[in-house]
Amino acid sequence: MQIASPLTEKTHNKPLWFFLIFVMAALTRAYYLTDYQYNPFFMYVYMHTDSYDYYLGAHNFAAGDLLALSPSNRFSPLYTYFVGLFFKITGQDLIAFWFFQFTMGIFTVLLVYRVALELFNHRAAIFGAILYNFYGPALMYEGVMLRASLLTFLGILSLYLVIQVLKNPRNLLILAAGISISLFIQCRPNVALIFLLLPLLYLAPFDRKNLKLFLQIAGVALIFFIPLLYRGWLVHGKFVLFDASGPAALLIGNHPDYLGIGLSKEHEYPGALSMGYGEMLAVFWDRLAGQPLQMLGLYVRKLFYMFSSLEPYNNYDFLLFKKFSPLLNTPLSNFSLISSLALTGLLFQVGKGKNIKLLYGFMGGITVAIILFYILARFRIPMVPYYAIFAGFTLDTFFFRLKQSQWIKSAQMFLVCSFLILLFNIPEFTRGVRQSYADELNLKIGLNLIANKRYSQAIEPLNDLIKNNPDNRPVLRAQALALWKTRKARKAILVYEKLVDLIPGDAGTHFDLATLYADSENWQKALSHMEFSERLFRKKREPHWADIAREQVKLYTNRNKD
Repeated sequence: MQIASPLTEKTHNKPLWFFLIFVMAALTRAYYLTDYQYNPFFMYVYMHTDSYDYYLGAHNFAAGDLLALSPSNRFSPLYTYFVGLFFKITGQDLIAFWFFQFTMGIFTVLLVYRVALELFNHRAAIFGAILYNFYGPALMYEGVMLRASLLTFLGILSLYLVIQVLKNPRNLLILAAGISISLFIQCRPNVALIFLLLPLLYLAPFDRKNLKLFLQIAGVALIFFIPLLYRGWLVHGKFVLFDASGPAALLIGNHPDYLGIGLSKEHEYPGALSMGYGEMLAVFWDRLAGQPLQMLGLYVRKLFYMFSSLEPYNNYDFLLFKKFSPLLNTPLSNFSLISSLALTGLLFQVGKGKNIKLLYGFMGGITVAIILFYILARFRIPMVPYYAIFAGFTLDTFFFRLKQSQWIKSAQMFLVCSFLILLFNIPEFTRGVRQSYADELNLKIGLNLIANKRYSQAIEPLNDLIKNNPDNRPVLRAQALALWKTRKARKAILVYEKLVDLIPGDAGTHFDLATLYADSENWQKALSHMEFSERLFRKKREPHWADIAREQVKLYTNRNKD
């Protein structure tokens, strides 16, 4: 294998470092899972998400429907079969499925490390693995029922296997690479652009031996296309390249007036879901030819959003998920850090050598594949491993140049990277937008955390909800309890006083407020509210609680006299 650069060093203790990367990835996901269990999405698949489509299709497959039909059948069915097979083997246990996807995430981190080690060196591999491992959105999507995590795993596995084939072209490796690439494309067909670009990069200048290897891999991949292509014909009655939503998605994302980010209903093309590929390409070409400057501006906007820190909302909102775990709030969850490092490396041409073209092919191909459609947080996840690998090598190069006292080159790299990070974090363009279901989830989040006695974590989502719903009684109750349990008695009393004003006839509220006043040794107010509580309990015919309140009245009366 050709050496990537003179920075490549002999690596000692490779098994130890591989084990340490594994431990890092496993502990990261174990820690995230301890927080994720208090997220409403941990136990439910919500109807307003695309996950529900996958869930119902998987449920039907597990029940015996070989076509794995779902309400819309728009999406490539590979992930539906993936989930359905898991359900069929293990039962429909969402928690077990999250563990499985997080395990797949661990292998993704290990593959990032191995690929970087093959293409660059040991230090670059460690940097790349760390950057990907702690990229928060990747963790987030390993815990939701969408194909992002599977697609990411299949993508980095495909790159690793292609590297191995070119090193040692054995039939078993060719078969494995072909199957992996086939599944990768079947999972989301637009990634096929990688494998149109890759041979053009790698085979220049022409290499007959490598061309033969690429053709063998392609042959295996095409053979494994057949089952799902046939399934598409049965379900849709026409040729569908796995994903029936492709034409609609491409025309939305290539409207001259489209902002360049997110899913825009106003830019949907009428009848696009039933449109053929020829008609789709005709509409696309008319836009390019008819409004070239507007389309150019669109792609500039898309490139900016592609590399920016914004995690564009679709189905799942990263801003909401960030409330569950500190792992999603680290600087490494900011994609602009990874993209800026990678782009800096590309600008300074830190990676040279024929095999680096493989990484360039995957980076460029998947970037174009996303740009051609629209930018969503989950669409960007599969490109992160390749950018993280190259970002790791950029860091390695920077430290190497510092060590070699190459001050000017080091300063240039630092300044360019800093400029890009600032550019991709312009607040006007990268500030997240509050979603319509945020209040519903914040309440469930807060109640979930309180039920599990994680009171301090419950305060923030409840506070967010109170801002827009100042008189919401269940929220005020939950907020008051969280404040009480975290020993913020004064704030808790203020919330209970507000509740008393809102629901003066609620015995439980007076009882809780009296208890709070007693904790603060304000016996007079404690006695007043407890007496009122007792009367209300008697009136509601709840003698058990009335008797408890009566005993407290006696206690508070004695304390008040003292």
